[in-house]
Amino acid sequence: MNVIRHFAGLGAAALCAQGAMAIDFFESEPNDSKAQANFIANMMAGDRIIGNSISATGTGLDYFRVQTAAAALGIYRYRLILDSQIAGHTGTIRGLSQTAAPPGPWDGSTVGTPNAGTDIAVQTSSTTTNPARFNQWYGFGKQEEIYYRVTGTASTTADYAATLERVPITPMDLGTFQPGQIDITTVGQGHTTDTDLWIYDSNFDAILGYGNDDRSVNSYPGSPSSSLQSHLRRNYTPGRYYMALSNFQLANNMGSPCDDNFRTGSLMDFPDAIANSSTTINLNMAFSFEDSNGIQQFATTKLGPYDVNWFTFEVVPEPGTMAALGVGLAALAMRRRRK
Repeated sequence: MNVIRHFAGLGAAALCAQGAMAIDFFESEPNDSKAQANFIANMMAGDRIIGNSISATGTGLDYFRVQTAAAALGIYRYRLILDSQIAGHTGTIRGLSQTAAPPGPWDGSTVGTPNAGTDIAVQTSSTTTNPARFNQWYGFGKQEEIYYRVTGTASTTADYAATLERVPITPMDLGTFQPGQIDITTVGQGHTTDTDLWIYDSNFDAILGYGNDDRSVNSYPGSPSSSLQSHLRRNYTPGRYYMALSNFQLANNMGSPCDDNFRTGSLMDFPDAIANSSTTINLNMAFSFEDSNGIQQFATTKLGPYDVNWFTFEVVPEPGTMAALGVGLAALAMRRRRK
């Protein structure tokens, strides 16, 4: 693939931060499928993918395997913003289908299986967003990869350019909770938004099975019915956690757990990237946490297309528990010294 450096109208500060020059990556044919995708390594903010497509079939399918550049560990929102002198191109983030796990209570390991070799749209750009025709996903500075596809129409004879944008995200801190069982739910929180969520550990790794799209009688034993809203009941050990919350559909590379009522959602091809498929905005997504100390409610709104709202919380034993543990350790030390 041809690579050309350019200034792309960036300000002096941005140029300095990006090593003074951004990069143009030009498509090379054939790149008509995931298997033939042009690999773009270490793409940085301001870099562009440039190509040409005048159809949505055959050689008009321009596939790219995009790897973002490494960054300090954290949460980042990425966008590829598609533009051309002749509007009409469509960008999609590609993914996989999954074979559903058999339904049942969460057993710690049973999740859906990605269907290797499949190719489905996780997210499709829209002409009504601002800016128009952008695709968006989130990562953590781990050189995440996604499959990105551009198609055109008979009239889009001018080259397109897809420019990468990266914005750091600060998660909302929810405070501390007790170790053990914690229930996270959007049910009964004053709205009917079809929500979808996933929990990440302190290293921003998605935790196997710690996600829920739709509540089922298996995810919330004793529930009178299933719901399009989320209810995740899991055990937590002490540590820092992060929660991604959006409306349907939220996709990472993890198969849906067996206690989810919707277990055939789209998956991302690679770890560490997560994306939402919906352009719907201004959605109430209020939720609650319930631990051994009771219930806490939190307000949040999905403001933009494809947005994922991020939160962080810490699981910490109560001071009394820690003090009792300290007394026990001190007593054990005394007994050892007396021997």
